[in-house]
Amino acid sequence: MMNVKSAWLNLPVVNLEASEDFYQQIGFEIKKSDDMMDKMRGIATLDNTVIMLIETKQFKKVSRLSKIGNNEALISLSLNTKAEVDQLLDLVESANGTVIERGTMHEGFYGGLFSDIDGHLYNIITM
Repeated sequence: MMNVKSAWLNLPVVNLEASEDFYQQIGFEIKKSDDMMDKMRGIATLDNTVIMLIETKQFKKVSRLSKIGNNEALISLSLNTKAEVDQLLDLVESANGTVIERGTMHEGFYGGLFSDIDGHLYNIITM
């Protein structure tokens, strides 16, 4: 059984500041990180679920998608070790999912990217 530490729902946004303002106006608390302020914002939740608002250009970079639809989302799962990331990607492949990117280092994180049998995108990382 895979132990997921936390999960993120990543949503592409055209205008980060306007999206931040929208979510604040409807009562959500926005979390900011100094290193990614120009590219993304987080919406606070009470558990280990994170909702990320990601500037479209950065979303394309992270998801490896060239075109983004209006209902696009990237689900990110945090695992404990690099070995767990690699193991999950192997399991995805053996279960007929599609490994889009094997475990590699990107912007200080180790992770990979896959789609399930229905095409839903997952980003698997360890920090």
